[in-house]
Amino acid sequence: MVEAAREAFFARGFQAATIEDIAHTAGVSKVTVYSRFGDKETLFEEVIRVESGRMAAAFEDTLARGHTLEDQLNAFGIALAEFKYSEEHQAVDRVLMNEIAQIPELARRFYAAGPQLCFDRLSQVLGDAAAHGEIEIDDPMRAAEDICGLWLGAGDMGIKLGLEPLPSPQVIRAKVMRATRLFLKMVGSKP
Repeated sequence: MVEAAREAFFARGFQAATIEDIAHTAGVSKVTVYSRFGDKETLFEEVIRVESGRMAAAFEDTLARGHTLEDQLNAFGIALAEFKYSEEHQAVDRVLMNEIAQIPELARRFYAAGPQLCFDRLSQVLGDAAAHGEIEIDDPMRAAEDICGLWLGAGDMGIKLGLEPLPSPQVIRAKVMRATRLFLKMVGSKP
């Protein structure tokens, strides 16, 4: 059901996607979808949660294998940028921005289910690194926002407006690695 909802939301947007279409694609009844998720907004949140989980998998893998802080940040930044700059996400982003103007509550639910979870996890890693003396930061959440800003930069606007092409994996990797090095210099990274 979540995969069918993902396809519907990403292809048609939140308002145009119907529970009927989602149920039909998933091979279940509308009642099954409603009994599992309650409403379309909750199903949308679950789709965003699953997408955020996919993005964070590379990051968590580097944590589990004990890589350096720089490796961990690079893995997270690359996963974030690849997700953000995918054609699929760009299409959803355009649709979502229009729909959020009509359904402001959707913005809060989207942010809590996706971006907020990512910022929380990233700030936890940065806070742990600060507690271990690897970096000097005064506010882990603000530091997470700072490094995300460095990773994504201002090129995001040109892409949203269709003035620039989506970056290649090589460009994403180079940009993220440069931004991570810059961030670590700013926060006094210790080898």
